[in-house]
Amino acid sequence: MPFGMTAPEQYGWFYQGGGMELMDKLYSKYNMLSFPGGNTGNQMGGWFKKEINSIADLQGLKMRIPGFAGEIFAKVGAKPTNIPAGELYTALERNTIDALEWVGPSLDLRMGFHKIAPYYYTGWHEPATELQFLVNKKSWNKLPADLQEILRVAMRTAAYDMYIHSYHASSENWAQIEKDYPNIKVKTFPKSVMSAMKKANAELLVEAAAKSAFAKEVQDSQAAYMKKARAWTNISDKAYLNSVTSQ
Repeated sequence: MPFGMTAPEQYGWFYQGGGMELMDKLYSKYNMLSFPGGNTGNQMGGWFKKEINSIADLQGLKMRIPGFAGEIFAKVGAKPTNIPAGELYTALERNTIDALEWVGPSLDLRMGFHKIAPYYYTGWHEPATELQFLVNKKSWNKLPADLQEILRVAMRTAAYDMYIHSYHASSENWAQIEKDYPNIKVKTFPKSVMSAMKKANAELLVEAAAKSAFAKEVQDSQAAYMKKARAWTNISDKAYLNSVTSQ
């Protein structure tokens, strides 16, 4: 969810805040069960050939960015597109696209985007991208309770392990970027651009809720949980980081 929960907040929602129940409500229609399968953590906002100083710089900008975030970019004037991973470097090099987002330092460095696009923007659109395990519900129900629990614990452990591995890999690769590629310019989108994207996001959510009662139920559940969890994030992690960096 753009502008949504961080990974720890979202895991709290999945496991304790009703998220698993909502997933079951959706996937049961297809005889499936869905379990969290690993999180990338906060993804970066993408690689850009030119600096973004205002919303005018996004007009007509060709960017590889899929999903809901792509709809937001389209709403503010950009031209989002989806290109297979193996073609991204060439597309950026040949100006087929002007910018792209992939994941973050954990996976971006090996793709070589920094050799073409020097502006690396901080994230907003995927603060907690979760993968999933999909399990056939009939097969699951045939298992004894002890094996079901073993699988639940194994999947939960694997999801957490991926989150930690991604965090570590981004830390390692970011250190390499700072050392070997000092010309990369890390930027945050200007307030005017962020405000426009937040407005577009809110409008798209309203449209989605109007089309689907279930989409509204998920939105309401996430919004209520994020309000509660974010209050704690602000007086714990955020307050800690602010206090130690301000010294």
